[in-house]
Amino acid sequence: MKLSLRSFLYNVVFHETCPICNKNSYWKVAPFCSICWNAVEPFSSNQIFAGQFHGDFWKYIDSLSSFGAYDGVIKEAIHCFKYGGVKRVGKELGRLLGSIMPPEIDILIPVPLHIKKLRTREFNQSAVLAKELSKTWKISLSLTMLVKIKDNIEQASLEATDRYINVKNAYAVTNPVKGIKVGLVDDVVTTGATLMECAKVLKKEGAKEIHAITLARTI
Repeated sequence: MKLSLRSFLYNVVFHETCPICNKNSYWKVAPFCSICWNAVEPFSSNQIFAGQFHGDFWKYIDSLSSFGAYDGVIKEAIHCFKYGGVKRVGKELGRLLGSIMPPEIDILIPVPLHIKKLRTREFNQSAVLAKELSKTWKISLSLTMLVKIKDNIEQASLEATDRYINVKNAYAVTNPVKGIKVGLVDDVVTTGATLMECAKVLKKEGAKEIHAITLARTI
């Protein structure tokens, strides 16, 4: 009854409709409705050790764990979260990601944003997901161990062949990582260029293993 009342009041105030089906949104996962949100399906097997990604991806990445496909509700939700500034959706997306089995890691590190991009967007979507994972999995989180030092063009705007060049030398490690098993968190993996570049600098500084963790991946 409490949830129904809250949902009713939310609809009265915000009048949001689900971008998938146009029905009234559900306050907890707004702007989506509960029916569309509950229809989201995870991969039957979340962790992979092989697949077609950019260049030497698997040379630096020891495993990739993703909740589901970059399609449908998840894709719409990521766009609302990342580009629409609907930060509240990020917590629910983080809970979805937290439902998968965690890899064997010592620490979680989100893919960082450049300070200029962070000021514009006001939050790092990967950090929001990583914070939820840290709470759910009871694994330490660092928001400062990996930083972005190059203000490059948005990866999504580039062709696959240009993405590796765009992120080359874009990241730096600020704290010792020697012998650590890192869980590298991002929202989506497409070509894998961003994750690979982050993993490359972490391994150069002595990280033992890099296990990439993303909410979604293209298939």
